[in-house]
Amino acid sequence: MANITNLNESLMARIEALENEELSIDQLEVEIKRAQAITKVADTLIDCARLALDAQKQFDEYATGRTVDIPLLGVSNKGLAEENKNLRRRLAQRENYD
Repeated sequence: MANITNLNESLMARIEALENEELSIDQLEVEIKRAQAITKVADTLIDCARLALDAQKQFDEYATGRTVDIPLLGVSNKGLAEENKNLRRRLAQRENYD
């Protein structure tokens, strides 16, 4: 699954390729086009993650209890549900321990 770390690694690889001084003009042009294409895709992924994050903020603000998957950021309903379950269990244990 693609996430923000993979995206950063891909973008950094393109930057390194562009910095290669041994590339011919033709090879450099190919790398520039590749970097531009990857940047467009990255922008779209970031916009989608931003939209999902904004939706989650709205859900939180209006206390709907719903969650939004944001795969690019590594956030999913399944992981959040499990985390919430663990937090509730720990709180219950503390209350019983006191």
